[in-house]
Amino acid sequence: PLGYSRMMREYETIYVLKSELDDKSAKAFMLKMKEIVTEKGGKNVQVACMGRRKLAWLCNKQSRGIFVNHTYLGMPGLSKEIERLLGIDESVMLRQTMLLAKNVDESTKPELEDNLTIEVVRERREQPQSYFSEGRDNEPMSAEDVRKRPARAEMN
Repeated sequence: PLGYSRMMREYETIYVLKSELDDKSAKAFMLKMKEIVTEKGGKNVQVACMGRRKLAWLCNKQSRGIFVNHTYLGMPGLSKEIERLLGIDESVMLRQTMLLAKNVDESTKPELEDNLTIEVVRERREQPQSYFSEGRDNEPMSAEDVRKRPARAEMN
């Protein structure tokens, strides 16, 4: 019927692809996931590639990965199917799906522009903290300053 809109759930799936994938393969994978959502009766809101980034910990002996944020609308079984397909594919290292909202009218959620460009994100290097650092200006103390510092008993 005209004017009919379905109530769906809004999901956000974040997955990390292996960094060794070339840009063309990674982009094809993102488009494949977008197509699966449409085939299963869902609606894509946005696919945003966050670039090649360093992982917080090693995963499958990998230290970097391609981070992708995929937001979509669908019926309850859709997120399980997406998770299943991501789990099967060997190019996916990590995945997480979150339910953002229940009972979302699909006509109120416009489809946003996708960002499928894969950039290399450079993390800033943190300065190593010295065990003997005073903490005031984050400058490590020299060995001479450490020797001159009063003992703990004298500080009280």
